[in-house]
Amino acid sequence: MPRKSPVIPEIASPVSTVPTSFEPILVDIPAAARLLSTTVWAIRGLIWSKQIIPIKIGKKYLLDPADLRAFIQRQKAVA
Repeated sequence: MPRKSPVIPEIASPVSTVPTSFEPILVDIPAAARLLSTTVWAIRGLIWSKQIIPIKIGKKYLLDPADLRAFIQRQKAVA
């Protein structure tokens, strides 16, 4: 006698509220270096020369991606 497959009731999937992609509010120095395709020391140099202003939270220095974009735009205007 053939086996019957179990009947699994359908569950309505809730609408996902989790975004599929998101932009972080702040990034650390290594992430900023990856975003600008440069080195950590280059980012530190930009911070030391006050071209990019970091936010210090605890012992970490974090950067606003919008500030990185503004830096890129300033560099384009100079070129």
